[in-house]
Amino acid sequence: MSFSDFNLNENIQKAISDLGFTIPTVIQSIAIPKLLETNNDFVGQAQTGTGKTIAFVLPILEKLNTSSFDVQALILTPTRELANQVEKEIVKLGKYTDIRSQCVYGGTEYEPQIESIRKGNPHIIVGTPGRVIDLIKKKIIKLDKAKFCVLDEADEMLTMGFVEDVQFALSQFNGNRQLMMFSATMPKAILKLIDDSFKNTIIETVEKESLNNDDITQEYFVVREKHMREALSRLIDSTENLYAIVFCRTKIETKEVGDDLKKRGFSVDVLNGDMGQTERDHAMNGFKKKKVNILVCTDVAARGIDVDSLTHVFNYGLPRDNESYVHRIGRTGRAGMTGTAFTIIGPTHENSIRSLEEHIGRKIKKSNLPSVEDLKLKIVTKEVIQAKQIFEAIARKGDEFKTEVGFDLLEENFGDLSKEELLKLMFVWKFNKEMRHLNNLADIETFTVKKKKPKKKPHQKRISDRN
Repeated sequence: MSFSDFNLNENIQKAISDLGFTIPTVIQSIAIPKLLETNNDFVGQAQTGTGKTIAFVLPILEKLNTSSFDVQALILTPTRELANQVEKEIVKLGKYTDIRSQCVYGGTEYEPQIESIRKGNPHIIVGTPGRVIDLIKKKIIKLDKAKFCVLDEADEMLTMGFVEDVQFALSQFNGNRQLMMFSATMPKAILKLIDDSFKNTIIETVEKESLNNDDITQEYFVVREKHMREALSRLIDSTENLYAIVFCRTKIETKEVGDDLKKRGFSVDVLNGDMGQTERDHAMNGFKKKKVNILVCTDVAARGIDVDSLTHVFNYGLPRDNESYVHRIGRTGRAGMTGTAFTIIGPTHENSIRSLEEHIGRKIKKSNLPSVEDLKLKIVTKEVIQAKQIFEAIARKGDEFKTEVGFDLLEENFGDLSKEELLKLMFVWKFNKEMRHLNNLADIETFTVKKKKPKKKPHQKRISDRN
């Protein structure tokens, strides 16, 4: 199947071609025809990163009445970043049409968003539940003539406590509307919402294709809780050309881990729900443009990060459930690339790895952290390779090579040294500080939980013996 098989109008098809989309993903090939052909409510279960956004955006764009000035579709997302990402997809796919959209979310002033809605008369509103509800109550957003409602990443939205907000938003639609839900998991809250609010529902589940993704190397490391930050630092230090996300369970943890990595000299930014929108945008843009190569965030904050070239995912502790682990590691090893997922846990959580292995149907290798000697060799090797490249560049320039001011001072002070002595001097000068730091690292070799031997019952003498 190709996108041309959906018989979309030529303006939308042209935008699809511009974006280079040819073959739809599984969820797209299932959802798009059914949403185009029917007005039934729809529930699609598929993992993060499987193309769910396009699966609901294309049918909505196809069905909208562009001559209307009313809001015709509402798309709710759990985070500001995801709302922005969805709205950008709408703009790209609808660029040859007259479709208008507006993104609204908290953390920013109301007035610019209100003015954009009043002046722009958007056909589609994309936003987070809190801000959308506020604008509905202010009578800025009116949904009485809307025909489509999408709950994107619904499981995360309900986990964050937006159940009542979602129900209130749904109550603003008239009876003639098509409700769509896309979710990675189906917890009880989701199933209840389906029972209460959906009608004539089509439910489609995409098998977890990437659970056994051989393109992702998965390993875990067991260390004492107090050494987890150092273990993370050691793994990062031992990796070349790193472009990674570090996942933490809590917002406080992201700040603590991020601050620690910055102190160690890594190029890091943090993303969590406590940050203002300007800070969040700065962190996202810096990471996407690779101005920083490590982003520390929570699962929720990571929704909306659309990056295909991640080399690593680091789990700083296990996520709250097995499905979240699948979502996390699925952010690497995309688009035909290989990826690596490293998980750092405390000794009391090793049993949880067994449950995780059963869930994904694959063994996760227990590995040892790089030793201090390994790190020293890695650092020196990296510098030697760079130095060799510099020397080769100098040799190619020949007589054209010009030294910087101050070379005479070097020759005057060190000219009488032999080649071996000069190399030793330069080695000590270059690496002394880093080597001292490595020598001071704690001993955090992989911790193994020893199974307790059952206590032997005390020997009881027979009554006849005691007598």
